[in-house]
Amino acid sequence: MDTETAVALVSVAAGSVATAAGQSAWTSLTSLVRRALGRTAEPATPEDAEAVRVLEGRILQHAATDPEFARELHAWADTHRALLPETGTVHHTVKTITGDARIQGPVIQARDVHGGISFD
Repeated sequence: MDTETAVALVSVAAGSVATAAGQSAWTSLTSLVRRALGRTAEPATPEDAEAVRVLEGRILQHAATDPEFARELHAWADTHRALLPETGTVHHTVKTITGDARIQGPVIQARDVHGGISFD
């Protein structure tokens, strides 16, 4: 599993906190993140989508510079992936749009497009 796939499970865990599996995944993730990044890295609530996206960006950056954290993140993802709903996430192999990104041209990140897409 690559780091981007592991990070994609952060949103899935946040969106699943109403279930026992989601709550368990979120609790263990926030514990892992607190150890690595400090208490300020945890969003106030998993329902805050913007805070979750910011957290994903911080996790991705930290995993890129801390191999031990990356290993722990992958272990977390391996443990919880089968218990969480399907991610349905699409990853572009060149760029990831996160956080305060500024887009200056057309961008499509999609899954299951049925029909045409046009920038007319």
